[in-house]
Amino acid sequence: MKEGATGRGLSGIHAPMVGREPQRKRLADLFGVAKAGQGRVAAILGEPGIGKSRLLEELRAEIERSDGSARWIEGRCLSYGHTLPYHLVIDVMRSLIGVNASAGEAEVREALERVLRELLGDAWEESFAYLGHLLSIRLEPAMQARVSVLDFESVKRYVSSIVLTIRALGARGPVVLVFEDLHWADAASADALVALMPLLGDLPVLAIMTSRNDRDAPGWRLVAGVRDLFGDALTEIRLDPLTSEETRTLVANLLEIESLPAGTRDVILAKAEGNPFFVEEVIRMLIDRGAILRDGNRWVANANVADVEIPATLQGLLLERIDRLPQASRRALRVASVIGRQFGVSILERLLEAPRR
Repeated sequence: MKEGATGRGLSGIHAPMVGREPQRKRLADLFGVAKAGQGRVAAILGEPGIGKSRLLEELRAEIERSDGSARWIEGRCLSYGHTLPYHLVIDVMRSLIGVNASAGEAEVREALERVLRELLGDAWEESFAYLGHLLSIRLEPAMQARVSVLDFESVKRYVSSIVLTIRALGARGPVVLVFEDLHWADAASADALVALMPLLGDLPVLAIMTSRNDRDAPGWRLVAGVRDLFGDALTEIRLDPLTSEETRTLVANLLEIESLPAGTRDVILAKAEGNPFFVEEVIRMLIDRGAILRDGNRWVANANVADVEIPATLQGLLLERIDRLPQASRRALRVASVIGRQFGVSILERLLEAPRR
């Protein structure tokens, strides 16, 4: 067992990725092609909890180990993001300039100007006007005049400024451009990125999209649009559920526990249906309930583990976990769920301090 997990997995427990080696290798090979100056696009598709984010984590770790010049830029969609125009593109730009969602206007302005001056030299101002407008920065009158008539031209201007910036960035090393959770994307971002993708062909850029198989979502138009544009040149990676053997290996890797009763193990395997996140949440629940205990450097199942009822669905597991939280924690969780997926701690603290109505 390895300590110090990252990502959304079990705190303090890290297991090798299981059942995704061929997919990891395909992405690594695509990065090699992109690094040579031939832009590539990949789509990772699969149900919630199937391992899309974990696959990206493994790829990022591998790239960072092997190529110190590579830049990893990612934008994540919010669960309510379809109502927020350009929110995915904005998140990509925040990642590119190195600020988070809670950064104030002054910090965003300074970061954008610094990055554009560094990458574009004396030509930085025009891109600053359009990208600053995208990031809701108050512009100087001369710059504001450039964007005051933006309407149908806005997508073209935003895209050209982003491409110019990425092209300059690519001259310094390969770039991995990630768009996560496209099933929550807004239509404006999808349209902008459909326009962006063909312009990456001669750049050292690997663009990766992740999405559930939700063809009715606004963000699916990006997947469909890229299919139309690239045809067979688009690499689609569909993540299937883990096999029973792979799921057993995952459980063993997570806990290295030999005292887990066969019946309990079989229930986990049956209900997980090959979903890695479900397996992690079941094990988390058993630990929280004291049915699995830490004994030095190993985990031991107590005599009551077989009596613990395991919910049938991932939603049921998460609700069971929430129900066991203290009242203050449940309130914090409710408030956080309203803010969104990403936010600064200070925002949550201020809202929790506000008087209740």
